[in-house]
Amino acid sequence: MRPLSLIAILLLAACGRKEEVRHYKAPKDPVWRMLAAIVAGKDNTWFLKAVGPGDRIGRHKEEVLGYFRGVRFEDADLRWTLPTGWQEEQATANRQATLRFGDREPRLELTIVRLAGDGGGLPSNVNRWREQLGLDRASDAEVAVLLQKLEGATLDVKIVDLSGPNRPGTGTRPMMARPAEAPSPSPSDESPIAFDLPSGWKENPHPGQGRKMEFSAEGAEGSALVTLTAFSSDAGGIAANIDRWRTQVGLEPLGDQAVVRSATPMTFVGTEGWLVEAIGRERAILGVIAITPGASLFLKMDGPPAVVRAQQTAFARFAQSFRLRKQHE
Repeated sequence: MRPLSLIAILLLAACGRKEEVRHYKAPKDPVWRMLAAIVAGKDNTWFLKAVGPGDRIGRHKEEVLGYFRGVRFEDADLRWTLPTGWQEEQATANRQATLRFGDREPRLELTIVRLAGDGGGLPSNVNRWREQLGLDRASDAEVAVLLQKLEGATLDVKIVDLSGPNRPGTGTRPMMARPAEAPSPSPSDESPIAFDLPSGWKENPHPGQGRKMEFSAEGAEGSALVTLTAFSSDAGGIAANIDRWRTQVGLEPLGDQAVVRSATPMTFVGTEGWLVEAIGRERAILGVIAITPGASLFLKMDGPPAVVRAQQTAFARFAQSFRLRKQHE
């Protein structure tokens, strides 16, 4: 079997998976964007959310982040300094405040809501926002990756930046439900590719757009998201992708030294691959990159550093277990 055989199968056959028919509302100009912050207090959690057309939110992103950085607690309540040109409207029964900002009418809106306790938890709130924008729900592991700590903030502020085709408040896009009595077969059962799933890991039967496979890696330290993607090109080369991952976790790029300093050679799906480790303070990525002249494959674990470190051995064994499925498997 030639080295490209498994990669070719993943590219051309999409892992043998019978793809679910997905219904998307075609994005219209503008795409809607939400820049939100979550601040947890002793007894309450605050949700600060700026929503508007993607291009307008983009122009004011640094201004909004600057506002988020300045929020503070006074007498166990959230307080802030209003940026120049912003206006604050009177509180309502559902909102602690509504702020108006922007360079033209109608002005953009930032709402502040206070909920008791954890407000239902981070995953439920992020997924509620994703549904408002017309996006698929995310797993807990993926939510952990989407939420980023805001550097330079006075408090512990978690931010999330989302874009989607729906304007929040106009309803979510329809989702195709599957009958409970007719569950879809596991992708692993239909795929010509076999692998050994580590203990505690779970496969998502409907991976996100652009992904061939998707897993959650569960362990004593928590969970991380594992994805498999394939491209019919070199995707920029090994060094560029290593530096892209390093940048995502807050590490400095290494340029021409990226492969030598942060990658270990290994065999992956029948061809030469590289095992890459990028461990940042708040986020970590462990991945395998296999690139040939006509195709590239990326197996990536993304999650909190403690979780990724705890799963290093399992991840390496998982990567090395990929093989063509035999008839009896």
